[in-house]
Amino acid sequence: MKTISIAEFETLVARNNWQREQDCEVLERLDRQVEEWNEENEFFDLNDIPHVFGLASKTSTLDGIKITYTEGFNYDKCDSDSLFTGTEGQDAVWSVESVTVVDKDGDKLNAHELADYLDSDFSSINYSVLEIEQIIDVDEDSDMETFTLDIDNAPNVRFTGELVANAASSDNQAIGSSYNGQTGRWTELSLYKTKGGKFICHQVGRTKRQDTRDRFSGKVCETLEEVKEFFGHRWLSKELYAEASIDDVVEVE
Repeated sequence: MKTISIAEFETLVARNNWQREQDCEVLERLDRQVEEWNEENEFFDLNDIPHVFGLASKTSTLDGIKITYTEGFNYDKCDSDSLFTGTEGQDAVWSVESVTVVDKDGDKLNAHELADYLDSDFSSINYSVLEIEQIIDVDEDSDMETFTLDIDNAPNVRFTGELVANAASSDNQAIGSSYNGQTGRWTELSLYKTKGGKFICHQVGRTKRQDTRDRFSGKVCETLEEVKEFFGHRWLSKELYAEASIDDVVEVE
């Protein structure tokens, strides 16, 4: 194992050719109980919320030297806003391998002391890889409807559920940003959720022209990722996602 000075270590960590790898490992899944007020019974109900615990690490490697940062994470399943990360209670947060670093007096510095010389590139972890799925609740107290949706070149779809969100463009140039660039044509997007928890995507291409007909397409989806695959990422789809409170973003370090 080679020995370098703290000045040499500072020069080393400032280099921009470090190789970075991260890992997020789920260690445990369990239910946590949350009190929620029940208006009907005027009493607190104890509800079980699925909760996930895990350990994340980021390893930086250069010239045979390896620096590893580790932290814990936990979140409620299907609730990305509940994600919490930190190092509280950990015995070891940093490790430095294959090198010994000494201060001006020749005394060896441990990994915790060396961490003061490291920037966020050595510790920032991208948790978007967890793909914490969102959940859209169906209001069981609402009056659910039975819908029958037309689909071209496939069986129509019938289900009981509720409309989550819809969005439409316009064939009218006077209607600002919703104008789709074609007079006499516009698009309607709708997202439903069934009583059983599935998502129904429906797209209608409307027309006022006598020589053409309305076009219908749709898909039954199990997840929101499938929903986004169907509708895509055009401006009208983003309006639909916004109304449904669906995140359509890519996290970048």
